[in-house]
Amino acid sequence: MTTVAITGINSYFASTVLPKLEADPEITKIIGIDIVPIEISSSKVDFFQADVGSDRIRDILKGVDIVMHFAFIVDEIHNKKKTHSINIEGSKNVFSACALNEVKKIIYTSSIASYGSHPDNPIGISEDFPLRANEDSYYSSDKVAVERFLAAFVQEHPEISVTIFRPPIIVGPSSKFGKMLSAAWERNSTLAIKGSDVPVQFLHESDLGEALYLAVKRDIPGVFNIAPDDSCSTKKMYKIAGIEVIELPVGFLKNLVNVLFALRIAKMSQGWISLGEYPVIVSNRKFKQATGWQPRYSTEEAFRDFLSSVR
Repeated sequence: MTTVAITGINSYFASTVLPKLEADPEITKIIGIDIVPIEISSSKVDFFQADVGSDRIRDILKGVDIVMHFAFIVDEIHNKKKTHSINIEGSKNVFSACALNEVKKIIYTSSIASYGSHPDNPIGISEDFPLRANEDSYYSSDKVAVERFLAAFVQEHPEISVTIFRPPIIVGPSSKFGKMLSAAWERNSTLAIKGSDVPVQFLHESDLGEALYLAVKRDIPGVFNIAPDDSCSTKKMYKIAGIEVIELPVGFLKNLVNVLFALRIAKMSQGWISLGEYPVIVSNRKFKQATGWQPRYSTEEAFRDFLSSVR
């Protein structure tokens, strides 16, 4: 019988796997951790309102077998000191508490943003490709920082099975993949980089949920890209969504969003432009070979399913 703890129990990622954990008779208890009151009702969940950086985490994780760490700032805030404190120091605190409490398994969701958006990126990036953060992106640089900490952590604690997932943007009918990102696809027009038509990958929420559940049920230590088999051009995505694209030179666009973000008009600064400047298309072969997992949705199918829910 297994006790699973989930940091960021209110997160989109948690919502993709929680129904599977609740339906599994071998999962006897779910410890939910978040800084805001729990949004779901479940007889299995014991909720603790706590910051991942607090000392309380050590006590909360007592008796836990598996920790799924989802707590992370995605929607950009202006206080970058707070951002790094939660994303990096909070993650370190959770992992250290896992070691202290002899947790058997850690499942951490990183991101393809760890590879960074760079002009020399190959198509079909594998897990052994070097991590190269976009330094102007808190999201990319924080994901890399946490992964580097975990790489050392794994060496120090070989008794703990650590699984790291690197997914692209997650979409689906729940449409909870971040107010900042969802807003980009719900308007009638948008700004984009002039002359750019970068391919992207969108993973359906149900495919992520299945991958996360597999990691709970099996010991599959290592780093895995969790992605669809294909990609789709950005311009095609905008066409599907019926969004008019206003193209601007990349330098001007970055300066413009920085000003609008500082004025509290835009929801993001230039780091998110940088992450979309060049392709970050990954291969899912390693995870498929390790588990037999197969994505049920293509990038376009996942995106259309998301659009149908928000429209």
